[in-house]
Amino acid sequence: MSNTIGFWLKVRNEIGVEMSNNKNIGQLFTSQAINAVADGDFSLLHELISNVLTPKFFPVKVSEIFDIAFKKLSREYKSEYFFKNIIANEVFLKKHKKNEAVMLSEFRVGTNKADCVILNGLSTCYEIKTELDNLKRLPEQLDSYISLFDKVYVVAAKTHIEKIKLIVPEAVGIIELTDKNKLEEIKPALTINSKINPKLMIGSMRIAEYKFMAEEISGGKINLPNMDVYSFCLEIFENTDSYTLRKHFRNSLKKHRANDISFINTLPRSLKSSAISYSITQTRQRSLTKILSSYIEKDDICTSLY
Repeated sequence: MSNTIGFWLKVRNEIGVEMSNNKNIGQLFTSQAINAVADGDFSLLHELISNVLTPKFFPVKVSEIFDIAFKKLSREYKSEYFFKNIIANEVFLKKHKKNEAVMLSEFRVGTNKADCVILNGLSTCYEIKTELDNLKRLPEQLDSYISLFDKVYVVAAKTHIEKIKLIVPEAVGIIELTDKNKLEEIKPALTINSKINPKLMIGSMRIAEYKFMAEEISGGKINLPNMDVYSFCLEIFENTDSYTLRKHFRNSLKKHRANDISFINTLPRSLKSSAISYSITQTRQRSLTKILSSYIEKDDICTSLY
């Protein structure tokens, strides 16, 4: 009996260590960690190299450390960042013309935030559900996204697919992130032509974005105090057909939230989403680009840890 208890304690401890390691690896792809590396703080990198990632050869390029960490996530825990990065690489960068499409992350829609939105000829929303996510809020999220975007997809781990099939409305598509890290369309999304919600739309935009949009629709400049711009623009939107609203909504966001493609191109595959999702100043961009091409020696790790 004591041997059995000892065995399960050992298993539990090993699982706890593995989950902790996965969490630490995931932290490497946070805004805070990436900006810290850009500032020359290698402490998390050194810790992960020493305890979790263990590269086979030294010196090792900093960009390769991020790629090794991302590969390890793919085998052990596919986080939300992992999903976003796959969408960035496989949909945004591979299937769209880089200078014409725009990808947004955490786009506010009412009380919800759309995980990914890609704007091109259509606005397409991608709501992510990882293995650790629950589906409780999914109906409410989809309801708001359908009222704004041209297409809506749920991108999910295999464990959720059958339940999601029972939840999604007819217009919403389903994509599975497979074990081989491919995006497999399970159910196509339909193009949504129903009436757009003007209040939901304007609440998702910044003042410069909806002001520009209203000027494009009305054909005149808006010279009003900021406190009056919202109601004036909303009235224009409420008296405009949905087809026109959808077109100008896309165009305004593409103009005001264009991605920095030149910076994205300097990053390794594992970090593409960071340039889309995070606020990284130009000074830090230049620094990060330089640091990613530098090397870490084994002695550097020993010195920093002891």
